[in-house]
Parts: sequence; structure tokens; C-alpha cells
Amino acid sequence: MTEHDRNQYALSFGAVAMSAIALLFAFLELQSSDRQLDASVWPYVDTTFTLNSEAGSLTLSNKGLGPALIHEFRVLYEGELVRHPMELPQFAELVGDYSVTTASVPSSVLSVGEDLVVFEVRGDDAGERMQSALRGLELEICYCSLNGACWSNASEVNFREPVEACAVQDVDIDDALDVLRDIHSPADQTQENEG
Repeated sequence: MTEHDRNQYALSFGAVAMSAIALLFAFLELQSSDRQLDASVWPYVDTTFTLNSEAGSLTLSNKGLGPALIHEFRVLYEGELVRHPMELPQFAELVGDYSVTTASVPSSVLSVGEDLVVFEVRGDDAGERMQSALRGLELEICYCSLNGACWSNASEVNFREPVEACAVQDVDIDDALDVLRDIHSPADQTQENEG
């Protein structure tokens, strides 16, 4: 092998090595860009219970950097699913005049900085009575970012655990209407009229 051939091989090897290094840097840059994209659309859904003498409410807030697509949201009282927020006053043993305001959460989108009042119960001593009921209340929530990364609070270890995907929660309107019928049944109205 002549010296000219050896020099050609050395130059070729150097070119291949430089190409491999450039390819490595391009790959690392691509990974960094992906992480920056993930961070730019990263939602963080927080829950807040607000209580005062006349009201008790639950609010979801997006404190992250991107919209939160909420796929699952469940309220449980002492391990049992609350089918409709109208059931909450009975757990707090509210009597007299009170009102309940609710919002549908599954399939909703929380933009950055947006608050969603999930339910609010108003009435005499509602806040104080709700305070004792909240001790038995648990929330299950699963939401995703725009790029498909999802988080759930189902883990007992961490409030916000990354998950592969959220399930789609079907809201059973008939079930919710049954709850409302049970709460405002004609038998109750007859007793109120007689009393």
C-alpha cells in the first residue's frame, strides 16, 4: 500500500468519524427540542376546596404551561362513587334552603390559568357542614397535554403520576337524572307541602 493510499484511508476514516459525531449532535439536539416542546405544553391541574360560612366549593385550576385535556374525573365519598354533585349535601347533612351549582368535567379543556368550579354548595352553614363531609371525599383525575403525555392521581405514591393514557369516561346522563329524580322526588315534595 502506498503512502498516498494510506493518506486517502486516513482522510476517509476522519470524514466518517466527523459524520458520526455530527449525527450524534443532531440526535441530541432533536431530543432537546422534544423536551422543550413537552415543557412548553405541560399542564398541571391542581384542586382547591374553598369553605366559608355560607358556601363550600371545589375548583380545578391549570397552573401549568399548556392546556389540560381532562379525560377522567370522579368524586368518591368514603370509597363510593358520587354519581352527581347533588348528592353532596346529604353527606354534609344540609337542611333547609341550599343550592348546588355543578359543571361537567370529563372531556373539558382547561387553558393555562383557567379555573373551573366543579361544584359549589350554598346555604346556611353550608361551608361548616361541608367541612366535615370533605374528610371522606376523594378525587380521581386523569388529564393529558396537547402532545399526548398524560398524568393521573390514582397512584398513592404521587399526586401526579405519568401514565400511558387516560381512559375515556362516559358520563351517564340517565344515571345523573335518576339521582336528581331521587333527590327531588314527588314524595319529598308532598311531605314538604304537608309540613
